[in-house]
Amino acid sequence: MRNLLEKLIDQCRSKYHLQLLFPSDPFILQFDCEDQHYTISLSDKECLIMEDDNTFEPGFVIEGNEEMITCVLKGQELLSRMIEHNQLSVRGGYRPLLFVESVLWLTRPVLKETVEV
Repeated sequence: MRNLLEKLIDQCRSKYHLQLLFPSDPFILQFDCEDQHYTISLSDKECLIMEDDNTFEPGFVIEGNEEMITCVLKGQELLSRMIEHNQLSVRGGYRPLLFVESVLWLTRPVLKETVEV
């Protein structure tokens, strides 16, 4: 799970167009995966995995098992669809949901497919 979050953070840092979406104050996103908690901070200044997650109150929380959270982090499924099918649960408002969904979708690994002409 940590490896996937590191890839997400790398994508957040490397894609210029994402920097325009990030708020100036850190947005705290927490993943509750069974008995593990992972927290990331997203802002236009810095994106990072937080080691001490008790410092800030999360703006949005995604809860579920590792398989379902991994599915969202890999871009195999939309967060809203997973919520709709009761595969994941979330805490937070609608606007944070839209923000998190956008970030997760725009940072997903994209496989380049060859096109035959």
